Amino acid sequence: MAETIIFLTIITILMKEQLIEKARKLPEPESYFRGLEPPEGTSHLPSNLLLYWHDYPHERTIISTRYMLILPARPIEYIVNGNQIELDSGRALLVKPYLQRSVPETRERYDRLIISFEAPEAAFYLPAEWVMQTNDESMAAAERLVDAYLAGDILRAVFELVLLLRELSRHPAERVVPPLSPPVRLALNRINQALELPLSIKELAAESGLSVSHFRYRFREELGISLGDYLAERRVNAARRLLEETADSIGGIARACGYDTIYAFSRFFRRRTGISPSEWRKRHAIR
Repeated sequence: MAETIIFLTIITILMKEQLIEKARKLPEPESYFRGLEPPEGTSHLPSNLLLYWHDYPHERTIISTRYMLILPARPIEYIVNGNQIELDSGRALLVKPYLQRSVPETRERYDRLIISFEAPEAAFYLPAEWVMQTNDESMAAAERLVDAYLAGDILRAVFELVLLLRELSRHPAERVVPPLSPPVRLALNRINQALELPLSIKELAAESGLSVSHFRYRFREELGISLGDYLAERRVNAARRLLEETADSIGGIARACGYDTIYAFSRFFRRRTGISPSEWRKRHAIR
């Protein structure tokens, strides 16, 4: 696949030093699946909120079930669905759930504030475009969000996130990631809504009205990853979350991730992570 490269123009609104200083104080999450939850009765608002600061690349493809808002402090490169996106510190990137992303190691540092959250699909505050231009108002909202998060004031943090997203949505950049085609979108919905079910590529292709070879090509062309690798990444991410956040048995987690036996699941998990499911739980479970 010919990789698409998008270069974005330099702008004047950069991440403020005061925001950077505060964001560097954010603790590394104990779990990337468990964040702060707003009070009951706020189901329409963002939830499971995590803020953290990263300054390193991550070449491995990641497919998250969460929204990931990235605010870079210096020029940074992301690859989303095979599209190479060059950002400066005056742009924000919102990666939607179930899309693959990676940060190739092409620069010395990749300082960035990451705001990870869950939200209802098509919530009113979610920007329509993925890349947006920041301004003084959005940077001020980001700083207030960090302040509230560090203070443990989750309700104020959630409202500041909504204000930040709404402000960013008013300043979209040019479209840099083409929308997914109906066949690929249908396949993603099937995969992500029933991860525990065995999936046949012939069945997915037939539902999309495409031949198997055309379907494979379309999936890789639009997502920058093969269907098999995408499914494996989704399953290992689901397994990590269940091992960390639940007391479910290994056998139950294996079935939830589409494996009939613990042996097949453990072999798959070790191949993707380097350790067994039980060892992962021992190292990462929150007590």
